[in-house]
Amino acid sequence: MATIKSQEDAKSYDFLTGLPMRNLGERLTAEFMQTHDGCLVFLDMDNLKKINDIYGHKAGDRALKCLGKLLQKRADQGISCRLGGDEFLMFLPDTDPNSLSLQMDDLFQKFHTITTDDPELRFATLSAGLCLCSTDDSFEDCYSKADKALYYVKQNGKNQFFFYQQIDRSTLAASGSGKDLELVAESLQKSGIYVGALDLNYRDFARQYEYMCQLVTRSQCRCYLAMITIETLVDTVPDIESIEQALEYMEQAIRQNIRRVDICTRYSSLQYLIILFEPDETHIPDIIERIFTQYYHQCDSHDFQPSYEYLEISPQEL
Repeated sequence: MATIKSQEDAKSYDFLTGLPMRNLGERLTAEFMQTHDGCLVFLDMDNLKKINDIYGHKAGDRALKCLGKLLQKRADQGISCRLGGDEFLMFLPDTDPNSLSLQMDDLFQKFHTITTDDPELRFATLSAGLCLCSTDDSFEDCYSKADKALYYVKQNGKNQFFFYQQIDRSTLAASGSGKDLELVAESLQKSGIYVGALDLNYRDFARQYEYMCQLVTRSQCRCYLAMITIETLVDTVPDIESIEQALEYMEQAIRQNIRRVDICTRYSSLQYLIILFEPDETHIPDIIERIFTQYYHQCDSHDFQPSYEYLEISPQEL
């Protein structure tokens, strides 16, 4: 029973960063916000895809671990969690804008020092959107405002933080005007060329999913969302190195067995999401079977058992 309980607890935490995962983190944050004023911080690691493309996912995972450790130190009085991919959420209670600015400057500087000392992580920077909130504010509203502040940062050079309360109509108008088309095209080109599975972070994957839903509605095409989960056996508690090795094998298997028109991302510590574009539904089990066969061929550990489920993407109401 103790082993089962420890595994249940582990499912709520990201093994890579040690932080609570989305469901637990958002719930704890919402509860904390009911009793404390403070600031909700939507944090995004810039250029993780570029690091993964050039140096591999081990380098990207190392960058995420470094950021996770920094955020853990700031979770003593508040909450830090990993939303998925390169996105994180923090709630810093009982603080003011000046103190928040100092804390964010310190976080950015320490992360910069780490990445500067590691040649493979030199592209990694941070972007953050901040929303000051009180106990009267809802979590959903503050979350949306912090996300909008982060979007503003992303559209204006990244590698900085911005308070939602600083945004006004003139600011938004200035940020949306005068954009040179050649600069936009250059920015898109530098973002990287999509070459298959696991090259999208969670946010980009979510946008692709939304687009697929609209495509299903408008064009009556059939697309499917599949989830692969790597489960640990009930009577085992594998070490982190074994888990990372199993994940690497699964990523390789997914990359090599889905088409270039399909899309995949790591959803949580031990889960992957795949969008299959117009496959023959009867072939989906065969696709997954090929992935699992290659995984078993590479992974000699018997502590993990992959499983899957899938559903058809439903049309959206327009």
